Amino acid sequence: MSKSTKSTGQTYSYAEDLFVELFCDVFGPEKSQYLYIQYPFVDIYGNRRYIDFALENEDMKIAIEIDGETYHNPNIVSRNKYYDDLLKQNSLIYENWKVYRWVHNQLKNQPEKVKDEMATFLGEMPMFKYIDDYLPKQKGKVIELKGHQQQAINNLEEMRKAGESIALLYHATGERVIIVMGAVNVMKPRVSGTLNKYILCIA
Repeated sequence: MSKSTKSTGQTYSYAEDLFVELFCDVFGPEKSQYLYIQYPFVDIYGNRRYIDFALENEDMKIAIEIDGETYHNPNIVSRNKYYDDLLKQNSLIYENWKVYRWVHNQLKNQPEKVKDEMATFLGEMPMFKYIDDYLPKQKGKVIELKGHQQQAINNLEEMRKAGESIALLYHATGERVIIVMGAVNVMKPRVSGTLNKYILCIA
């Protein structure tokens, strides 16, 4: 039986793709489903930031940063950018994250060494789990539909079941709205397009 590579989110660079490939080599493709890409967090000053890859097991939260030479090399980036990178890392540590960092050239030129380090830092048989609070907390309210509104929704559902994919809805005001069936239910797939070359269909 072949296995598929999965991840929660979408990678944004070749270096991040390399990391996912090495991660799967070490822990198996089935473990990649626990990788959260561009995981949001808030630093000590209240600024919203993102972790390249986040993982969690029973004992710890793990943040993995993949640094490119262009944006993270202290000899190339501005002093303020370098200080900002340090603030990001220190904020993560303050919030009890374990932080591990690799640069693109390590992933490309020293893959076996990086894989050994992954196994050492994360364990050879880690028990990863889904991060409970990955989705942001939501607020909302109950909306009571009027009779004609509910009828319109029922009609759209019947059209969807019949395989029809688009509808033209008339408002009482004379306005018209084009509705594409299923658009409101679309979820972004977990597997990014850049990972397609690593994907095998489950038999």
